[in-house]
Amino acid sequence: MNLKEKYIIGLIKSKIQKKNPDADIILFGSHARGTANQDSDWDILILLNTSNVSRKTEQEYRHELFDVELETGEPISTFVYSKTDWETKHSVTPLYYNISKEGIRI
Repeated sequence: MNLKEKYIIGLIKSKIQKKNPDADIILFGSHARGTANQDSDWDILILLNTSNVSRKTEQEYRHELFDVELETGEPISTFVYSKTDWETKHSVTPLYYNISKEGIRI
């Protein structure tokens, strides 16, 4: 991982932890695999200790990371779920499998 990537990960982590220090943050996709190119986005999964995640809460996290996009010029794809929903409802999905296999907790 180069310095720019470390810097971007630091910004992402800082923004999310400022909003919720207990959130789990997982990087997945090409940046986690080390195969990113100049057109790659940053795939981020945010897991919250709540019973469910409202559309408003999801939008708030996306808004926080949009500031990082503006600062760095790097696109960020954000997925926000409750830890319970992630482990129960999504555990049979290909996304869950891929993140379990390649995701990096940041």
